[in-house]
Amino acid sequence: MSDENLYTMVLDYKGGTYISQISSKSPEVAIKKWVSTINEQELANWGLTRSEATLLAKDNPIPLKNCSNVWCVQDSAKAGLMLLNIIATQTT
Repeated sequence: MSDENLYTMVLDYKGGTYISQISSKSPEVAIKKWVSTINEQELANWGLTRSEATLLAKDNPIPLKNCSNVWCVQDSAKAGLMLLNIIATQTT
């Protein structure tokens, strides 16, 4: 049995919402893994550079008040605020 959880990553940036999922041992590791798996075409479509996306992995995720298994990180990119919500997702 794996000790990894499935995390849903929800990035809000420049009026767009980008959603993907990744398996990882923790929200912190999930962000780093997620950033490394985003391909260059996706980044270009979102209007981000690799170094801008990597900024999200530098801070510790903050648990959202009154929510279970939900965290948030944010940082600034050239074109505005990047807000990433991380949700531990139970698979069906």
